[in-house]
Amino acid sequence: MIMPHPVDVTVGNRVREFRIRKGLSQQALGERVGVSFQQIQKYERGTNRMGSSRLV
Repeated sequence: MIMPHPVDVTVGNRVREFRIRKGLSQQALGERVGVSFQQIQKYERGTNRMGSSRLV
């Protein structure tokens, strides 16, 4: 199994913290940015890299 890159994990943690602070579910955040809740889960775990265009 490939370990996630530390930067991806850090970004994912920040996304999760932001989502929780705003009171959003993974589903709601996914709908707002145009991805599935499964993709949000992967971003938050750092298993998928989030492109800079999604971070804006």
